[in-house]
Amino acid sequence: MLGPREKEADLAVDEKMLREVTAYIQQWDEHLDTWFGDKVELAGKRLLVIGSGWGSEILWALKRGVGHVTGIDPRSDDRAFVEQALAEQGLSQLSDRFALLLGTAPTAPDLGGFDLILSNNVFEHVEGLATNLAALGRFLPDKGGRIHIFTDPLFYASKGHHLPIGAWEHLTQTQAAVRERVNPRQWREYRNGLNGMTITSFLGAVREAGLILLALGIRPDPDIETYVATAKQFPPGLKPMDLCLSGISCTLAFPHNI
Repeated sequence: MLGPREKEADLAVDEKMLREVTAYIQQWDEHLDTWFGDKVELAGKRLLVIGSGWGSEILWALKRGVGHVTGIDPRSDDRAFVEQALAEQGLSQLSDRFALLLGTAPTAPDLGGFDLILSNNVFEHVEGLATNLAALGRFLPDKGGRIHIFTDPLFYASKGHHLPIGAWEHLTQTQAAVRERVNPRQWREYRNGLNGMTITSFLGAVREAGLILLALGIRPDPDIETYVATAKQFPPGLKPMDLCLSGISCTLAFPHNI
């Protein structure tokens, strides 16, 4: 049994995490407006968020008038962070307009139909791209249904390592040297949490899943100006397009949505 001081310490950790994560999920509005704001009409719509994490996209959608939003994520279904953020912004009345579920698109139960699906900074982590994309079809039963994806940074981009190291150093240094500079959790995420996809493999998965590509955008690598100076250090066989492409933005639909 925990003693009084241990209970207080445990509570303090929980409160600290609540403050930090709540602050974190409120920092994404500008990013989400940039990559999704002019593509999606949320007012009154039913939205599914793939890879909802702690709820950044959930919060963003609620503040923009979504009718109801469901988030699904294999790691978290904790509502506390979104509810706290809503309370801090005087919007607690919106807390009945969202749900969070543990799982993935292929393993999710029947959730009914949605008008839109959104995913932000998730697909560079997803194993089985075509399987996961194809699984979205059952959630978009109607004409007009759309999938909006932004994913960044891709593995071969300068920041594709998702680590606190320099541009392209996951490709120009040995793995042993990289491991020495990061903590165990960061190393596990780097080794086990990234799928190494390129724009070519992603579009191949879109094709295999039977989807129609309606719009495609890219985010050039923010370190592209230093590419030439770094290129001689890259392992052979890597392509400039993959090394200099940070992110992908796209709108997809199934044939029955057209």
